[in-house]
Amino acid sequence: MKPSIVLIVLCLVLQGTALAQLINAKSVSGQVTAHKGDTITIKDNNNELLIGLTEETHVIMGSDLKGAADIHVGDRVTAVYREKGNQKTALSITITAPK
Repeated sequence: MKPSIVLIVLCLVLQGTALAQLINAKSVSGQVTAHKGDTITIKDNNNELLIGLTEETHVIMGSDLKGAADIHVGDRVTAVYREKGNQKTALSITITAPK
């Protein structure tokens, strides 16, 4: 019985951590204008944002999980990211309209 309680508490803690990350998250939608190494540049209506990609960044197209290599210049994307100082790091990139 105790292992079940520990598992439930662990799940609640992990969900809380994910929610805390999302509370501080921002998003941007636009067109990818550059993809160099572990960064992409997304142009929305008036701005270009340089956003870093990590191994933890989820790249999604339709219902499929993809990788950073599947993001191409010209793709329309929505990025959910966290900002620390001037550095933006993507939590997820959803490819809404591939090039």
